[in-house]
Amino acid sequence: MLNKFFAKPLELEIGEQTYKFCSIPDFEFSLTGRTAIPSRKISEMVKFSTEQLKKEARTIKEVEKRFVAILSKSIEEPDSINRALRELDPVIFSQDHGWRDIIAALNEGSEEFNPFRRIALVKYMQYLASRQEIIKYLYSEKKKMLKEGNGEEAPDPRFKDTLILENTVFEPVAGKNAGDNYERMPKGEPVTITLKASEEIDLYLSKHQCKLVAADGELTFIDQKGRRYALENGRTVIGRDTSSTIIMEPGLRDVSRLHLMIEKFDDQTIQITDLSSHGTLIQSKYLEHHTVQ
Repeated sequence: MLNKFFAKPLELEIGEQTYKFCSIPDFEFSLTGRTAIPSRKISEMVKFSTEQLKKEARTIKEVEKRFVAILSKSIEEPDSINRALRELDPVIFSQDHGWRDIIAALNEGSEEFNPFRRIALVKYMQYLASRQEIIKYLYSEKKKMLKEGNGEEAPDPRFKDTLILENTVFEPVAGKNAGDNYERMPKGEPVTITLKASEEIDLYLSKHQCKLVAADGELTFIDQKGRRYALENGRTVIGRDTSSTIIMEPGLRDVSRLHLMIEKFDDQTIQITDLSSHGTLIQSKYLEHHTVQ
């Protein structure tokens, strides 16, 4: 369980230091500050050309795809994360905030460390999301400077600004009711929701408005075109990939192949997990009490 306390503290050797954790939330809290980008890294990225920023964005997206696959499988098969992380090349992880050392230390542990491995992967994905935000901003500013200086670069057919960078983060979508407060779901963190009778939950998959509707003991997902899908108990994956339970239109390029996972436990309880690159928006009230599980 998430709030499990151990009979004795678990120890993790990171570099030359030993860290002790009495509970899984202790470990999660210790990683929260490691999702931000160090000022040194930002200073380095400021010097990147637009081509270098493009390359960085592509690299992050490829790494994210691998992590999403690992995370998605670990939700269904918790023990799979141990082998999956061990099979990754350590250099895929940044040295910022000691991330590479943290993953290496976890890989030295037994199966008992699997909950820690999952939390570390979720938090590292949030670190990557922070890097994406910086890249998006820098790329946008550099493109403006090039236009003002009449030195705009020729378009690269392998790279579409609107897909790789412009939608990395996005501004609030127009059309929400006045007073509604929406936030981007934390990537990889299951959000548990206790449903009320006849409750409707707005979800924005990137910029596309969808809904979850609970009525008469049933839960229905309504996509951006109003198509309805009844959700059974268990796991539902929404995305563009053909392996998804609900397959979104291929033309919605800002919707990830595996974008959102919904787990329905009974008529009242669901968990929603964002696995996407471009994010899922939900009303803030649903994010008030959640943590990695």
